[in-house]
Amino acid sequence: MKFQVSHQDRSVIIALGSKLKSKQDKGPACSAITLPDENFLAKASKEELISLLKMSVMQTNEMSKDKEMLETKLGLIISLLDGTADVRCEQSTVADLDLFAEDPQIIGQDGDKPLLGTDTAEDKAKKTINNTKKDLTGCTHVVEKIYELTEEQLKMLEDSGLQVRVLGEDVSEFYQTINVMIRFKAKMVKYSVRDKVTGEESIVTAKSVARFLPKTKVGDLFLGDFFYKKYALHVPFNRYSQALRLDGCNISRQDLDRYHMQVYKRIWKMEQLLEEKARATEVLYIDEVPTVTQKSPKKKNYIWVFNTDEFAWYRYFEGRAGADPLGHFNDYSGFCMTDAYAAYPAHLHAATLCACLVHCRRRYVDYRRITGSEAAVKFPLDCFGTIYHEDGILRDKFKAGEMTEDEFLEQRNAICLPILEDLKQWCDNCALTGYGRSVPLKRAVTYTLNNWKKIENTFLSAKTDLDNNRSERLVKVIKLGSKNWITHGSEEGARATALMYSLIETAKMYDLNPRDYLSYVFMKGAVSASWELGPEILGPLMPWNVTQEDLSLVTEEYQFIANNMIPIEEYEARMAGIQAKKG
Repeated sequence: MKFQVSHQDRSVIIALGSKLKSKQDKGPACSAITLPDENFLAKASKEELISLLKMSVMQTNEMSKDKEMLETKLGLIISLLDGTADVRCEQSTVADLDLFAEDPQIIGQDGDKPLLGTDTAEDKAKKTINNTKKDLTGCTHVVEKIYELTEEQLKMLEDSGLQVRVLGEDVSEFYQTINVMIRFKAKMVKYSVRDKVTGEESIVTAKSVARFLPKTKVGDLFLGDFFYKKYALHVPFNRYSQALRLDGCNISRQDLDRYHMQVYKRIWKMEQLLEEKARATEVLYIDEVPTVTQKSPKKKNYIWVFNTDEFAWYRYFEGRAGADPLGHFNDYSGFCMTDAYAAYPAHLHAATLCACLVHCRRRYVDYRRITGSEAAVKFPLDCFGTIYHEDGILRDKFKAGEMTEDEFLEQRNAICLPILEDLKQWCDNCALTGYGRSVPLKRAVTYTLNNWKKIENTFLSAKTDLDNNRSERLVKVIKLGSKNWITHGSEEGARATALMYSLIETAKMYDLNPRDYLSYVFMKGAVSASWELGPEILGPLMPWNVTQEDLSLVTEEYQFIANNMIPIEEYEARMAGIQAKKG
């Protein structure tokens, strides 16, 4: 019988074949066989050796039966508790302790391994556990949450012929935050369970809620908060760590960076789901922005953003070459809104490329800024202004459901396409007259004519915006972050950063609170037994599959903490009083 132990189990099943209490009425078959000395083995006859072998086999079989019986009983306990508790055999340090004796004196460091009250000081020193884990410090409040078996579960154990007695508690301590740093103590009540017939004993510990990063100093609410502050508020890890130290919390910048990478290693397959979402959309908006990564052979690295009004997918690449970022979309057949970068037509062979009208208009605005005169470019600027005005009026009606897609496309093009023809004729005439000997004007007109086919493609679909402003807004967060932490520490760190931007910006598109959404992902993902979460687990956690009602899981945890937190001074005074009574 095998029991799989997931990574987040707090107590785990320490050993299923621990030593059994010896019984006085057991026969010689159960007692240990004393091995003969070398002289006996050298002089023994064949019959004596065969007899010794039979005795050894008999004892081995008897021990195997006892172990199998114990494993079966532990399995029964686990089944009865339905995974809400951890089960282990009684600990070797208390093998001779009768846990059901009257007033047993149980003393032990950090309440984990009980000691016999009759032990000498030397024996106690040997059995004392050296707890190397540092206690958490700082914070303004403390919250305690007790996990214990329900009355129904206790009755089930009693009805199964098991005697149950509360043994103590296991304590797990970590940080949580709801605008103030909270030291969260999860207390898992421990029970001693004895078989009333055989007297065999086991220890059962009520199970606490799993954490996304077990055996660390942070809870899921803390992770959601610090990722939100990092990538939505652009607070670097070192500043966040400094803010924590104001409350006395011992979390360093290196700790935060390590948590960041651990989270990425668990959820990186979300990128596969984002890619599937991108390939399935009819219109795709693409842009790229430079960034800097330490130890990169190139001075400039790039983060590309693929997006629509349903998702934002940030991807990190070492260079700007389009083979890697665009290679997955060679067969993409939808509309792509991009700038005039040559990599797009070189790799997006099946896509219908569209030009951003804002990029075209910007060249004429640059002419006005450089020359200080608007007379030469007033006509193209008026054309762009009219197109945007008419498209905006009709698009609002289209989004409100007042007209169909075909009606919008027909009415919009009936107004805008003649204006585009006038603009094209003006650009051709300007080119024939030598651009008025103006380099800025030549630059603007040449850009418009070179991308004219893409400009016409923009008007082929009602779902295509006139510009790539949504991508411009999304890459802005990258630049804001770069102004605060300058560089990425590694390529893997840059990819982890890109994924967090993707989740936060996509959550905003669905009106989800990004901080609560991230906490929700961590709380739901924590229950998985595998460290690297697969698409089957991550799929329901993507922003487009999460509702406001789902986030109530997070708000309920916030409410519990708010209702149960007490000032740290009061908590320490309470603990001191408990210790004084024990002393």
